[in-house]
Amino acid sequence: MKDHLLDGTFVVIDVEATGFDVNHAEVIDVGAVRVEGGMITETFSSLVDPGFFIPDRIRELTGITNAMLVGSPRIREVLPKLMGFIGDNIVVGHNVSQDIKFIDKYTRIYRGERFKRPYICTLELSRKLLPNLPGHSLKDLADYFGVDYSRLHRALEDALVTAQVFLELLKLLWSNYGIDDYFSIKRLTKTGRI
Repeated sequence: MKDHLLDGTFVVIDVEATGFDVNHAEVIDVGAVRVEGGMITETFSSLVDPGFFIPDRIRELTGITNAMLVGSPRIREVLPKLMGFIGDNIVVGHNVSQDIKFIDKYTRIYRGERFKRPYICTLELSRKLLPNLPGHSLKDLADYFGVDYSRLHRALEDALVTAQVFLELLKLLWSNYGIDDYFSIKRLTKTGRI
């Protein structure tokens, strides 16, 4: 698995939405980062017009304004590009199950299929590897590993930070535990079923 992840390809994703309830919220920002051979090689980013004004609390959290979304594509236009970017690769994200729920919602609506990719959650992984860390937010982990960021809660920035945090977690995993002794591929990745 070490060779597969470090020499292979995985895609880190992040979405920002108008709320947390997948059934009532819409995506407004999508970011993805392709990592090949342990190096970030390509990025994907798009603002998304949700079709309505975004709540004030989301504007304050993300810095995304309604004016910024004017003229942005709708999710049905962004989805094919995002899916092409992800391909058949392992998906990585921080609290990634929430991001996957949104992507799955749209793939069911616009493609008539479920979004099924193996995925790894940096939140879950950090809780297992760093149980004594006071917090496991993306900010907590970025600060712990010394990963620079300008602001969080923008999709591409979060995906870039998550990619770097994940690579640090992998180093920690292999240096402290040895991948074969501590985790198997089946325990580290989820099946993609939600």
